[in-house]
Amino acid sequence: MPDRKHEPPDGIGVLEPSESNVPSLSTIVARSFHPVNPYIKKVLPDTPHLRKWWSTIFTNQIEDSNTHLLTALDPKTNTAIAVLSMRQMAADDKGAGAWNNHDLTPDHDVVGYKAMIDSMGEHRERLMLGRQHFLIQLFGVDHAYAGRGIGRALLARACEIGDSAGLDMFVQANASARGFYEREGFEVGGEEVMPGEMKYVEYMLVRKCKI
Repeated sequence: MPDRKHEPPDGIGVLEPSESNVPSLSTIVARSFHPVNPYIKKVLPDTPHLRKWWSTIFTNQIEDSNTHLLTALDPKTNTAIAVLSMRQMAADDKGAGAWNNHDLTPDHDVVGYKAMIDSMGEHRERLMLGRQHFLIQLFGVDHAYAGRGIGRALLARACEIGDSAGLDMFVQANASARGFYEREGFEVGGEEVMPGEMKYVEYMLVRKCKI
């Protein structure tokens, strides 16, 4: 029998978005992280500048042949309710993927953003440099839809893509997501405390190809 544990509920399917989905994707980080993650809310506030910035990022990723952009849509509203972006990295690629390719807006918390992205790039290079692999650049589920298996379905599809390509995967995740990734076969390879009074911690995890 097919394994149904990774199938999302209520007719919500995993698919690759089109440009028509970009407007709702431009708010997915705010809807996913801001209700539960004060650090991300501070670093990446939901403002018109940031929405335009996100729109540019997602439009570029839809067109990028090295990036797999996955989403889930509410079937009633056609609104993006989850996103997972994974980029295939060459053996000698430096940095943090798409995060290094876009100028920041006046509304970014530059210090917090730079700390988060620099740590992603440094740990990825330490753990993965010298072989091709996938970098999960972004993964979030609208908080209003949390706990319904949507995130697990997106990550399962991402792992299928990684296994089909014969490549390991790297992701930087916050403390609340660490266990979720570990249950899907990722292992912690490092951690970094972000600057500021929040003592916010990001974990660096690697999943070995299963094929």
